[in-house]
Amino acid sequence: MALSKIFTIRYYANNTGFFLVIFYFFFGIVPGGQLLSYHHTLIKGFTGNMDFLALVCLAWLLYNLKCMAFVVNVLSTKEHTFLYGTLGVLEGATKWRTWLWLHLTLYAPVLVYSCIAAAIAIQLHFYASAAIIGLFNIIMILAPLWIYDHKMKHPGTVSFLARWQQWLNRTIRKPVWSLYGYELLNNNIKSLAIAKVASGAVVIATVSLMGNEYDERFLLVGFLVCTLAQVILIYNHRRFDDLYLSLLPQLPVPVWKRYLQTGLLYLMLLLPESILLAYKVGQQAAPVHIMMLVTTGVSVLMLLRSILYFPRMDQDKYFRWVLIVIVGLLFLGLARLYWYGIILLQVPAFTIFYNRYYRYEAPLEKVD
Repeated sequence: MALSKIFTIRYYANNTGFFLVIFYFFFGIVPGGQLLSYHHTLIKGFTGNMDFLALVCLAWLLYNLKCMAFVVNVLSTKEHTFLYGTLGVLEGATKWRTWLWLHLTLYAPVLVYSCIAAAIAIQLHFYASAAIIGLFNIIMILAPLWIYDHKMKHPGTVSFLARWQQWLNRTIRKPVWSLYGYELLNNNIKSLAIAKVASGAVVIATVSLMGNEYDERFLLVGFLVCTLAQVILIYNHRRFDDLYLSLLPQLPVPVWKRYLQTGLLYLMLLLPESILLAYKVGQQAAPVHIMMLVTTGVSVLMLLRSILYFPRMDQDKYFRWVLIVIVGLLFLGLARLYWYGIILLQVPAFTIFYNRYYRYEAPLEKVD
């Protein structure tokens, strides 16, 4: 009971908002009479498609990492050092049963849903998917136990993620234009992972819905939705520059070069979705279409970043511009005016960037 108050109850209390959002998207938006059929169709979809199943397993893995990080963080706080004198003295089967019960109370939402998915997969004769789900969950349940035990035996050690971040920052020379990318990998990896998982799901769903009838306009719509998953990262890019790179305009770098460097950063940001898309439709799509999709995505992000150089551009105004840009591109895409759309993005993006870059002043509340 004491461990439940320290770990389980506190975990669900701290993540109430997260679970409310998940509950809303999986249960709240579905009419009560269609709830079972909705989830049956959803499970049938990802158990019958290995790519979709891999993406679902990735989402489950991220949730499991969230559970593990919470337990390790609790064990690392000063007010819970007494746990090393209580849990640390447990040995043998008692120790492993305690850690197993503790982790299952946190991992339970995924475990219950995955068990239902495995049962439906067996019913639909998707035996390979059921086996993958079963093996995956066994690993997700047993691997954290060793990590918790290792933490109890080595309380002063640094986590693997922290060691990886230290190695990354120490050994790799970072160009100035790439600092925000490293910021995402170090301090905002959760936001980055959510954006990438959402984008991967959109790419797989787009290709699956398109079927064998190839249509580059269909892919353009899907890739624009992938771009939408990145817009909050672009908005945070301005805040990062305001906080940490306010002296960047003082460096002797031409504006056109700064513009190209920003485009290179956003190309790297869209690289996972681009590689996945090229892999899924490489045999159907012409290389020029892949180039068009990637160029369109980068151009959208460049225009949105340039718009943020206008004063008093808050989130409401920013997302209005996001909607205007995406809707305009959809109409041009339906008319197959792809390259005209790219030009209509790049010209105002570079014009705004060129004219507003040195005139931009960060709001005081952003740098205090």
